[in-house]
Amino acid sequence: MKKIVLISIVCSLFLAGCWDERLFKDVTLVPVIGYDGEPGKWTGYFAHADIPAPDNISFKTVEGSGVSIEAARIDANQKTSEALDPSQVLAVLLTTKAVKTDLLETFDVAFRMPRTRLSSRFAVVEGEMAPYMEKSEIMGRMLPDYYDEILKTATYASIIPDGDIQLAIRLLLDEGIDLQLPYMKMTERTGLPEVTGVALFSGKTFSGHTLNAKESTIVQVLKKKPGKYVLFTYEQKKGEKIYPVTVSLVRYNKKWDIKDDKIDAIYKMKFSINEFAYDHLNKEKARKDLQEFLSTELTKSFNEVIKKLQEAKSDPVGFGRHARAFHPRLWNKGDWHDTFSGLKINVKVEAEVMRTGILN
Repeated sequence: MKKIVLISIVCSLFLAGCWDERLFKDVTLVPVIGYDGEPGKWTGYFAHADIPAPDNISFKTVEGSGVSIEAARIDANQKTSEALDPSQVLAVLLTTKAVKTDLLETFDVAFRMPRTRLSSRFAVVEGEMAPYMEKSEIMGRMLPDYYDEILKTATYASIIPDGDIQLAIRLLLDEGIDLQLPYMKMTERTGLPEVTGVALFSGKTFSGHTLNAKESTIVQVLKKKPGKYVLFTYEQKKGEKIYPVTVSLVRYNKKWDIKDDKIDAIYKMKFSINEFAYDHLNKEKARKDLQEFLSTELTKSFNEVIKKLQEAKSDPVGFGRHARAFHPRLWNKGDWHDTFSGLKINVKVEAEVMRTGILN
């Protein structure tokens, strides 16, 4: 009897398999996907690997359409010799038209299917989708690598938040903070896609408002989740000449004071000087003048961004989370987006020069 049980166990090991196993000879990986359309009428663009020989890899784009993004993929599947497998997708590009719909409903399949790669990124693109799915010779690399690298670079530079599809769904479900996604355009000079800032969401849909690179960097600083590098450049007048000033954020802290219909936010920042041709920072007066200049300019820039967020009724900074947790009377006034857009929000930046570089 023991021998029969042992033999049965050994045989079962040979019979075991993975329930979701897919062989590479039966599928083609899709590292970049683009979507355009509206509910009931979607078009999907799927960049898939084409490997005619082991040392010859390229990417082709196949197009499909349907009443949903999954239906669009199924339609595109009928136009390829292998099944399109999005389990290794790096970037999902969306037109501004596509993100004016409820993203939770549109991408239900992405969060429901177990083979979805939740570490991939969403990005919003300006204009038609087709040009973004075409490889240009001046890219210098494969299409998937290009998008992966420019999104990572923009994250390091604090232009866009460090987020993936999994974080996007969490933010869409959170009433106290709004989603912001990388915003891309085609450059006129090179014809290549580039990250120019962020697209602002109000609730579950695109607000129609965007921020440029400098403004979106300020948002990442406001919410205290910047990337590896934060750089600001201004021009300071000294006598008859104007000198560029570039500073790098070293560290900072924030303090929010929220009352009935007013928010006072103070940010104390320490900077390293990257560029200051006027020099003389070894003198206390010159250093003090520079600190006052930076404080004034940054305060102005930060408040201008706050106004744009209020116009868009978008709160990517997360003031709503703080109000919901500690100021229920303010939170319960009504829909937070309406409340947020009418608040008196004043940001004050206090700059301190911490490092001057190897020159005084």
